[in-house]
Amino acid sequence: MKKSRALLSVALLLAVFGCATTTRDQHNVSHLQNTGEKYLAAGEAAEALKYLTEAAQKSPDNPVIQYDLALAYDKRGLQDKAFACLQNALKIKPAYPEAQNAIGALYAGRGQYQQAREAFKKALDDPFYKTPQLAAYNLGSLDEKMGEIDKALMYYEQAVKFDPHYGAPWLRIGRILEQQHRDDEARHAYGNAASLSQDNAEAQLRYGVMSYQAGDMEAALGSLNLVQKLAPNTSMADEARIYLQKLSASGAKTTGERHHSSLRTPPGEVESISNSEGKLRQTMDSPPTPLPPLSAPPPGPIGDVEKPQPMQVQSEIPVEQLPAPAVSTASTGEAVPSQARAVAGPQSQSRKYIVQVGSFVDRDKAEEIQKSLTTKGYSAFVKQVKDRGLGKVFVIQLKPVNSISTATTLSAQLGGELEGKPVIIEVPAN
Repeated sequence: MKKSRALLSVALLLAVFGCATTTRDQHNVSHLQNTGEKYLAAGEAAEALKYLTEAAQKSPDNPVIQYDLALAYDKRGLQDKAFACLQNALKIKPAYPEAQNAIGALYAGRGQYQQAREAFKKALDDPFYKTPQLAAYNLGSLDEKMGEIDKALMYYEQAVKFDPHYGAPWLRIGRILEQQHRDDEARHAYGNAASLSQDNAEAQLRYGVMSYQAGDMEAALGSLNLVQKLAPNTSMADEARIYLQKLSASGAKTTGERHHSSLRTPPGEVESISNSEGKLRQTMDSPPTPLPPLSAPPPGPIGDVEKPQPMQVQSEIPVEQLPAPAVSTASTGEAVPSQARAVAGPQSQSRKYIVQVGSFVDRDKAEEIQKSLTTKGYSAFVKQVKDRGLGKVFVIQLKPVNSISTATTLSAQLGGELEGKPVIIEVPAN
């Protein structure tokens, strides 16, 4: 009897020890993965690979780590290794739309368009995919490349229905509609692209040219001047200069700039039109030079805007819900990603929304950017938060607003003023 009790005690001790060891191992894997993702978000792919490779060795059946590894390898230009990691992720978890979309981009880069289409379709058809606009955009790119323009337009329009604030498909919609001589609709689309992607020289040029044709001189001036700054010494800058000279000859001032917060939206959506935009004059002077033939942009690298960002298994809120993290390298040289929760789901009356534009370990750097934003009219402040790995960090946030639409507008405006991509945080109203 005593022997049986002794054996039972040993068994219990081994079980407890085993649980403790497993818990420590899981925590270690999670720490390695989170650290790797921080470096990945900061663009430090080599550092990310060191941590993610070790995490994969300790947890070889974790599909998310395989996906993170693929993003890191792709950023290093090692597409074959990225492809192998995505294959591993899909073997472990076949219903993984983020990985399907990413491997579709690699197939497209190899010229294997049928395999790419199948992968993008699987991602798009997955009801649990949180960013289906990315797969829709990639399908549109494939169809445009293959000359299936009507199908491409359908997918691009589907992408902006999923996410009206996604600038890339708006630009492609504008290009197709302009080729089809649907000028008013094309200008609407270009306006959205220019507003949402203010650093995109092509979007600014096309919106500026079509605004000139429509007689909206203020909009034309703002966008055409911006092209000169975004793409100096290029054919786009040359074309913008020609139209600016025409505007100057007509008596318009060519030094002014304009924010794109009031750019036009597609027909059927609510629009606020300023007095200067209420009446459109006839096209001035000679018509513009014709557009070159349409060329579809191939799906970009798997870490690009058309692809989701890294996920975390242990996180309470999966990171695939987040936009690209706002990350800064401060005086310590360490990257600090934003820990903000992105807005998902229907808007609630009991919620407010905060736009967060960066995270820093250097208070002085954060305060410098905060002051710059304040001088531009934004209600910005610096908030100290605690990071598990780095201790105190300082985030820059805007004053909370009541609606997601207002927050999205602010986010789009700030995207053209700062490096990194702002995120929107949903918080309780009280």
